[in-house]
Amino acid sequence: MKKLSELNAQMVVVREFIDEFFDKTLFQEEANLGSELTASQIRTLFAFRDENKAYPIGELRKNARVKRSTITVMVDRLERDGLAERVRDKQDRRVVKVQLTANGKKIRSEFYQKRRKEMEAIFSKLPEKENRALLDYLHKAYQILRKI
Repeated sequence: MKKLSELNAQMVVVREFIDEFFDKTLFQEEANLGSELTASQIRTLFAFRDENKAYPIGELRKNARVKRSTITVMVDRLERDGLAERVRDKQDRRVVKVQLTANGKKIRSEFYQKRRKEMEAIFSKLPEKENRALLDYLHKAYQILRKI
């Protein structure tokens, strides 16, 4: 039981870090982007790992790490807002994929560039040694989380 409670404490630390990190980057940038996008929509935009590729909804779901019903609602919202569109697969017309529109690509790119600048600003506040340590710890935490 002691090992489990230690792990729980570690998970809390990781979650708190992630929450703080997102509060300082993602959610801050969302307000500065000048759009009405929600965090959910931003998450969906980045489920498109390659912005020029059309994805089956199941692959987007895996990339976004959400339930099937959730990704459907998320894609519906992007489609409603003109950021994505459903298209028929050219080889098999029964298959429907989702791709970003030109506006979706633009919004995704703008958001990525702003978030990248913010992360650079955050990491520039740390000495190089602390930067390396932080990234090393994050990598180790990621590996632990993947095992759970």
